Amino acid sequence: GRARAAARAATTVKKSSLKAIERLHRRDMRASAAGDFRALRALVDDEAVMFPPAGAPQRGAKEFDVAFERMAAAPKTHEVVSYRLDFEEVKVFGNYAVEWGAIRGATREISTGRIVESEYHVMRVLRRQKNGSWKVYRSIWAPRVAPPAG
Repeated sequence: GRARAAARAATTVKKSSLKAIERLHRRDMRASAAGDFRALRALVDDEAVMFPPAGAPQRGAKEFDVAFERMAAAPKTHEVVSYRLDFEEVKVFGNYAVEWGAIRGATREISTGRIVESEYHVMRVLRRQKNGSWKVYRSIWAPRVAPPAG
């Protein structure tokens, strides 16, 4: 009856949310791989807060507009060789979602050709937008440190 119909509706909403979040992940990976900072800015909620490694928290549209514009205007010293988001868990709670996993990638120093690989632990809170898409609302990431040998 009604309970079964409500459960089906909830499952449908969750599936469509997860598909929309996967679209966010794909857009994020494409923009990151291309070094497209304007496209990356479009994936960040105007009320977002981010905690970059060893940096001050960034918050709000004005700070993000300035930060992403600065990155877009900076001389290009590296090119992205690979960039991948690997989320181990994505949980949807109404208009918010929590996800955690890893960011893995490699860049090439343009001047030397040297390739540097990187891996970060990441946890994000996403917020559903009025149009049904999702944007990054809170984010914290830190470099993965290899355990000591022995």
